[in-house]
Amino acid sequence: MLVSIKKLLPYKIKSLGLEGAMKWRRLQERWDEILKEALDPAWRGKTKPIRLVNKTLIIGCLNSVMASELRLNQNKILKKIPSQFKREIEAIKFIS
Repeated sequence: MLVSIKKLLPYKIKSLGLEGAMKWRRLQERWDEILKEALDPAWRGKTKPIRLVNKTLIIGCLNSVMASELRLNQNKILKKIPSQFKREIEAIKFIS
């Protein structure tokens, strides 16, 4: 019996305990899009998710001015985070 990779892959990811890593990767890939929706396309490529610690998403910024600007808009950004990540992310910390 042949099983398609599309059906097999989610099972294997789960059995290997890689669900969290896959979810993190999806967030990293969507981060610029989230900022674009929340603020402006000009933010593209100027920040990146670094890690998730105690439901706080740590974001690296190019400089402290950008980090301050994003801190002021944290609520707008949190509202644009897709529902699949909302349980894991309650706050965002911007660092330079």
